[in-house]
Amino acid sequence: MIFNRRNNGAEELRMATCSFYANADFTKIASMVATVQAEVAKVVGADVMGAIEKAYNQGEDSEIIRAAQATIGYMATMRYFRLNDISHETDGRKVKMDGENERRPFEWQLERDDRMHLEEYYNSFDRFIGLLMADANFQQTQLYKRMSGLVVKDCETLQWVTGIEFSNHLLIRILPLLNEAQMYVQKSYGEAPLSGIADDGLLFLVQSAIGHRAMALFVRRTEMKALPAGAFREVITSGGGKKDNTTDQLHDFYREEMRVAEAYVHDMQSLRDYRANENVAHLTMPENSEENKYFRV
Repeated sequence: MIFNRRNNGAEELRMATCSFYANADFTKIASMVATVQAEVAKVVGADVMGAIEKAYNQGEDSEIIRAAQATIGYMATMRYFRLNDISHETDGRKVKMDGENERRPFEWQLERDDRMHLEEYYNSFDRFIGLLMADANFQQTQLYKRMSGLVVKDCETLQWVTGIEFSNHLLIRILPLLNEAQMYVQKSYGEAPLSGIADDGLLFLVQSAIGHRAMALFVRRTEMKALPAGAFREVITSGGGKKDNTTDQLHDFYREEMRVAEAYVHDMQSLRDYRANENVAHLTMPENSEENKYFRV
């Protein structure tokens, strides 16, 4: 665990999130911190998280360690606060407060606080992954090597071809779907590897087909709350924001993304064939054969 090295875990959480009392009992939140760290390790890789924890225990202090602490801290504290909205005792659950100086928050205030914590969690996660991608040690990991083998391998490209705002965290989550979409487009393109395409126009069509197909698969296989902000807004707008229509909205968004992806595949194949034949000499008139003379009327 990358907290509590000097038995000052609560103080470290306070510095990472600004929302946990430095004099609180860290043992009450330690299990949540360990759980969230394991979840983050599933995204960035257990070997990466293990290296960060080793450096932390050896007394190192770096931006990557602090970014990892912030990522883990925001999610752990949110879960801790949720669990402690009410007290859990042997004779049941109770609410305890000072009636004169304290008031129970409204439900909308709790929901807004959860959203703010989640926003900070994802922002910290994006910064954490961004720092990792610039780290030489991370660039030797299997995760980075898998990313390097893709035609669409960064947020800028994905946002350029789909028009949807992406983040480093979501890019990592969608990597298997980008790979699946690339395999499909590769079959449609032919034997020549997609990574060897030098034509900018053709490369854009390939990347667009991959991006939209991966986006469709992501919508089909994930939860609504995990969607990129741009995709989430588009889905909600198309259905008026009614929760009852969520399933239909997602299905419509999936079909539209698949339709766009197939259109890009068709354009890709057409441009590929055109590029392959544009340097071929085409006869505009019949050859002048002495044995076969004819004319047109």
